[in-house]
Amino acid sequence: MTFAEAHEVCISERGATLAVIDSAQHFKDIVDYIHRKEELTESFWIDGIDVGHDGHWTTREGENFPMGTPFWAGFPDYQEPNGGTKENCAHMNNGQRFYINDIDCNSAYWFICEQANNYEKSNKNVSTSDSPCPFHYVRVGSKCLSFLHQYKLPWNEASLQCGYLDPKGELAIVNDIEFLRAIFLHLEEEWLTDHNYWIGGTDEGHEGNWTWTDGSAVPMGTPFWGLYNDAQEPAGGTTENYLFLSNRDFYFRDISGSNHLTPLCQMIE
Repeated sequence: MTFAEAHEVCISERGATLAVIDSAQHFKDIVDYIHRKEELTESFWIDGIDVGHDGHWTTREGENFPMGTPFWAGFPDYQEPNGGTKENCAHMNNGQRFYINDIDCNSAYWFICEQANNYEKSNKNVSTSDSPCPFHYVRVGSKCLSFLHQYKLPWNEASLQCGYLDPKGELAIVNDIEFLRAIFLHLEEEWLTDHNYWIGGTDEGHEGNWTWTDGSAVPMGTPFWGLYNDAQEPAGGTTENYLFLSNRDFYFRDISGSNHLTPLCQMIE
């Protein structure tokens, strides 16, 4: 159906609305559900529009629609939405691994309805702690991070530098989607978006099996990893074995560890 038709069906037949994406965890849960149900050949309308106010995305009720990472599809050279005044409705695009994309509202897609007050948002890694972070660190979400902008180092040296900064320091482990969202918002708010940041993931010596420096598994797929042409990262094969946050969109991407990037350090708790 078209966006308007889908919205009407949700209201009249389901007593619901088109799904409202109100947190990173909510978005991830929907993506995971689509994969569990193997509904991988369709795209889905959700409640997001910028009709009449191009670039200002809201729900049909006028609430702000989340922008940036980890919601909208991100590529090495641009991030959605990019359709201007011709594409004014939001859908989860199966061709872009179910990241959100803007499209003509008269297109025909499947759709997701949501009952009001039926979803409890996760607060994990969102609320801040009262305990102060050590010198050189700042609290982002529930963790203490240090953005070492004065350094551009290969991955191995960046990992060592985190330890030099503090004995409990290591390259950041970003295994929760709300934490990734908190990092993205902090970088935007503090005007720190001109750096690429090393974080503590690698598949060196175990190609395709991505792990953090503590041995735990790196989460894969949407909404953590960015897109590359028609594929999803990691896309570098045996030549790109280290994980970084790209300054284009701050999704996960793989790259050679010999590149000189900024360390993003985390305090071990």
